[in-house]
Amino acid sequence: MIPGRPRCSAEARNRHEPLTATASLVNAWLLIEQPGAWGPDALLDSRLPLAVARALLAKANGLGIRILLIRRRPAPTGRHPIAYLAHSGGGGRPPILVSGAVPDPQALLDLDLAALAQGRPQGFGRAVDGPIYLVCTHGRHDICCADHGRPLYRAMSALLPGRTWETSHIGGDRFAANVVVLPRGDYFGRLQPDEAQSFLAQYEAGRLDLAHYRGRSSQPRLVQAAERFLRAAVPITGFDDLELVSAQRPVQLRAEVVFQGPGPMLRRVRVAAEASADAVYLTCRAPAMDTPVDYHLLSIETL
Repeated sequence: MIPGRPRCSAEARNRHEPLTATASLVNAWLLIEQPGAWGPDALLDSRLPLAVARALLAKANGLGIRILLIRRRPAPTGRHPIAYLAHSGGGGRPPILVSGAVPDPQALLDLDLAALAQGRPQGFGRAVDGPIYLVCTHGRHDICCADHGRPLYRAMSALLPGRTWETSHIGGDRFAANVVVLPRGDYFGRLQPDEAQSFLAQYEAGRLDLAHYRGRSSQPRLVQAAERFLRAAVPITGFDDLELVSAQRPVQLRAEVVFQGPGPMLRRVRVAAEASADAVYLTCRAPAMDTPVDYHLLSIETL
């Protein structure tokens, strides 16, 4: 954090910045359990051997895979660290999540990341039954993530200790506390500890908490916006109540997105994006101001 500057999350709350369509764009994920401290660049600034970290990063970057470090407090003892491979689906592929033990960090280099990028992780671990919840607590990346993420992690892990993890940076520091749920890649922001029970109950029942929903990582931002506006307008909260049928961009900053559901009903949602009128600091460590993107609902039409 830069001394004298207000916290980015407090400023975003004060200006009522929307959460709509702010999920990071990620399809494939590699999560590595790594207890202990994480530096600003968690993968390269942790206890993971630097040569392994650099080799993994080179592979993952070439395949579009997001690597996150995860941990629990207190750190488990008496077992090997674990890793998760996840793909958030889309394009006709279902979300998938597998996990397995990693007895030696060098074994991470044997993972078939090319298969993971294609949505079919193989040769490692076993399928995980149920989602996992990743709470960003990466304070060395942005102090807001520690201030808001750690209390939320404590509340959520008390309720679902076997499926809740601290995670390194997932994007959107100014929306802390942030959570991403895998394998679907659903992002949520500005969650408070006293909302943990309601949030988890809804998600475990297959419903999205729209008040905190940022979008789904496997969808382009204009599609995220269209889905969020439609869900709020009806409202529709069930995971499977909407299916993306088509998305077209007649011009660069506009989209026409067709969804089916609930049932056979088709709806066309038109949305537009534009740069915000005001430049802001997007993170506590940002060296300069930038302009976030605002999304606008143009119309919802039943077909």
